[in-house]
Amino acid sequence: MLGAGTILTRSTPLYDLVRGEVYRATPESSLEVPEGAVVVPGSRAVKKGAAAELGISLYTPVIVKYRDEKTDRGIELEDWLR
Repeated sequence: MLGAGTILTRSTPLYDLVRGEVYRATPESSLEVPEGAVVVPGSRAVKKGAAAELGISLYTPVIVKYRDEKTDRGIELEDWLR
């Protein structure tokens, strides 16, 4: 499930806050989002160079949870309202 405004690209890593993993595309395969993941827009701090000194962060998609019964009910309600 992708939250509003989430952007997935081949070059952007996907951070999984639940499992502590970072997913990336490889030259042989595209970025794969784990089944049931709830992905929302996020940011990560730049830790090197002038960007770090200026406190700059970059966009990144983030997995904040995996679908559960409550998430499924919310999706059902959203579909029903459409």
